[in-house]
Amino acid sequence: MTSKSCYTVAMKLPLLSTSKSLQGKRVFLRVDWNVPLDAGFDAVDSLKLSRSIATVNMLKERGAIVLIATHLGRPQGRDLKLSTKRLLTLLSLGHGLEVGHLPYALDAERGLSRVSSIVSNALPGTVFLLENVRFNKGEEKNDKKLAKAYASLADLYVNDAFASAHRSHASVVGVASLLPHFAGQNLSDEVKALEKLIEKPKKPFVAFIGGAKITTKIEVIQSLLQIADHVCIGGAMAHAFFVAQKREIGKSFVEKEGVVVAKTLLKNKKIHLPVDVTVTKKIEDGAIARVVPVSGVLKSEMIGDIGPKTMQDWSELIAQAKTVVWNGPMGVAEIPVFSHGSLVIGRAIAARSKGKTYGVVGGGDTLPIAIATGMSEWFDYLSTGGGAMLEFIAAKGKLPGLVCLLK
Repeated sequence: MTSKSCYTVAMKLPLLSTSKSLQGKRVFLRVDWNVPLDAGFDAVDSLKLSRSIATVNMLKERGAIVLIATHLGRPQGRDLKLSTKRLLTLLSLGHGLEVGHLPYALDAERGLSRVSSIVSNALPGTVFLLENVRFNKGEEKNDKKLAKAYASLADLYVNDAFASAHRSHASVVGVASLLPHFAGQNLSDEVKALEKLIEKPKKPFVAFIGGAKITTKIEVIQSLLQIADHVCIGGAMAHAFFVAQKREIGKSFVEKEGVVVAKTLLKNKKIHLPVDVTVTKKIEDGAIARVVPVSGVLKSEMIGDIGPKTMQDWSELIAQAKTVVWNGPMGVAEIPVFSHGSLVIGRAIAARSKGKTYGVVGGGDTLPIAIATGMSEWFDYLSTGGGAMLEFIAAKGKLPGLVCLLK
């Protein structure tokens, strides 16, 4: 299969026909509601919920019996702190969705039998929330027996969890092979939005990649270097490039393994690095910062953000761009004095979006910045995918959770 055909196939995800009767049909709906359950819940997490709740309501209104499946965190066994029961209040008060909770283990016959009985006696339009799928042994290994257990509860499968589409898990891939399967509207919207980045994107195409570790984003950077005209590297990721150039970065964090990777990437003229940075003695609230050229960092200092000259240069690239993608902060954006670079880049992208420029932002640490710009509605698309978004670009659309829907 050629790269071009991958894009075309990805655009043809099967959607539920509006004429197809769902009255009394049992639907196993995979969503990604992996959101903070404590004080960390914010507008980004609300967006993640609301997009898939639209699919839940559609299924409910058409008379389906909906079994919602999601993971929460990385539990070791049945960690009740990560029980999906804790989502009920958020769903009810925040989104007006009332659901029944099924706290039973689907990897055990007794639990599976109990859920099967409850679902079999449910009325059309009933919505249930299953327990955290990662409580089930074999979920992350795509265990065939567990996939069969999921499938035994439903008549059809709908995946609306783009943020989990890069995982070959039982509730993402395994169950899809056993039931008639479809893409939810949220997943379909994500794919359509991101395909524009990899299938004949309008030029010039500028990519902004930030964050801490280059090794976690090497594949997406390599893919972007093939299709983009400019790839701007910010955040602590840029430090590996500075070290590769034998520049002083003081006490700044650097991923040692990333330095070797950076040396190879430096040969590519599409790579853009900061020309100035904001530094301080210690990165903390209330820190006193100064701006210096990249060559002016002292051994006692730490880099916290890109500098104003870099912001200006990169904003000029955005002003000329027809396609822009942004993933990863340009600095330690959670601290106000080091948030300017990310906010400037975000506002520049937003100002050009929904016009001559197609602008996409994604990533769990990037979306809060996009919202903080006060211009989030201006972006063409806010991807809640995070890692899935990056892997979608790197794999040219061929994610496990998408491929299985095409069979």
